[in-house]
Amino acid sequence: MNKLLIPLALGTLTLSACTLAGNPVKKDVTGQLRGFAANQNLGLALVGFNDGKYTADGTQSQLIDKFLTGGFALDLPSNVPYGTYRVIVFRDANGDNRYDAGDTVLSKDNGKRLAFAQNDNQFFAGTKTGWNLVNPDGNVQTTILNNYDLEAQ
Repeated sequence: MNKLLIPLALGTLTLSACTLAGNPVKKDVTGQLRGFAANQNLGLALVGFNDGKYTADGTQSQLIDKFLTGGFALDLPSNVPYGTYRVIVFRDANGDNRYDAGDTVLSKDNGKRLAFAQNDNQFFAGTKTGWNLVNPDGNVQTTILNNYDLEAQ
């Protein structure tokens, strides 16, 4: 009986993927999703403008769970330019699991920034080498990047 419940529970998840079943390995950043419809073919992407280059990376493993917890988890890349980024929710119009020019951004800017720093204190005071979450009040999270909540526009 329990063996039947596992596939049913997994079947209710909306997944976008680069790893097996789309489940993030590192779960670098997590948060809640509010106001999004479950049937919109949602995806997550990391976007930023650094060193004169626009980066939109939607290839990282992600989990969007609209039914069980209303949350998400996202692995952050290590091959993007150092700088500041934000996570967006988008409607994947062509179903390729990537953020493309034809995709619509559905999330509001929550004011939080993910800073990918090469050195301590590179972009904001208190940041450490690697990924950091900078809150609008200036507080910096350097280890557990959670509470990156996203709301629909």
